Amino acid sequence: MTDDRAALAEQYADGANLEARIALHENYEVADRDWWPWVFDRYDRPADADVLEVGCGTGDLWAETADRVPDGWDLLLTDFSPGMVADARETLAAAGVAADFGAAAAESVPLPDDSVDAVVANHMLYHVDRDAALPEIRRVLRPGGRLYATANGESNAAALRELRAATTAWEPSDIGQFTLENGAEQLAEHFDEVRRHERETYLRVPDLEPLVAHTASLESVGAEGVDAFAEAAAERLADGPMEIEKSMGLFVAEAEPAE
Repeated sequence: MTDDRAALAEQYADGANLEARIALHENYEVADRDWWPWVFDRYDRPADADVLEVGCGTGDLWAETADRVPDGWDLLLTDFSPGMVADARETLAAAGVAADFGAAAAESVPLPDDSVDAVVANHMLYHVDRDAALPEIRRVLRPGGRLYATANGESNAAALRELRAATTAWEPSDIGQFTLENGAEQLAEHFDEVRRHERETYLRVPDLEPLVAHTASLESVGAEGVDAFAEAAAERLADGPMEIEKSMGLFVAEAEPAE
C-alpha cells in the first residue's frame, strides 16, 4: 500500500470523519432540494437494474432515498474500507433497503464484464487511480449502462477552505484531480457520452461547533490547528452567520448504446 493509500485507509477506517463533514452540509445548506434526492432525480435506469456503488462510504444516498429505490433493483455496495462497508450495512438495514456488500477497490471491481446497468461513484473518483478505475467501471457496465459520479467544483466552499488554510497546517487534498471542471474530459476517454449537471447552493452557518468538527475531521490539521481555526472562526461568526458558497454536481457518463 502506498503512503497515500495508507493515509486514506486511516482517514476512512470507518464513517466518523466522513459523517462529521456530511453533517455540516446537511444541517446548514440553503437549497430548494436536498442533495441526495437531487442526485437520485438524475438516475434513469430500468426497474430491474443491477446497480453497483463504488466507494459507498456510509451508504447515506440509499437511506435518504429509501422510498424511491425500485424493488427490482439489485444493489451491490462496495468500498475499499471494510469499516465503511460495515457502516453502510448498518445504514441500509436501518433504512429497510436490501443490498449486498463487499470490500473492494474501484481499481479492481469483483464483477464480470457487462454485468451491471449503473455504477454510482459519489465524491470518490479523486481518491483513486482513475487510469485503472475508469476502465474497470466501463468494463462492468452493459451496453447502454451509465456511470453516475458526483464531484465538487474548484470553487466549492472556498471561504471555508481559505479560513482553514490561513490558520492550520492543512493542505488541500487531491480533490482537484477530479472536479466539475476537469472530470468530463477524463470520463470522455472511456465513455461515449458525458453530461454534467451542476447544483450551486450555499451554507449559512451561525454556529461554531460544526465548523470546528468539520475541520477536526480532516487529515493533518492537528490539535493546535483546530484551536487556531476555532479562534478565527469564532471571530468571523461574531459578525454574523458565515455564508459559504458551494459548487457541486453530477456527471452522467454513458457506455455505448445497446443494440
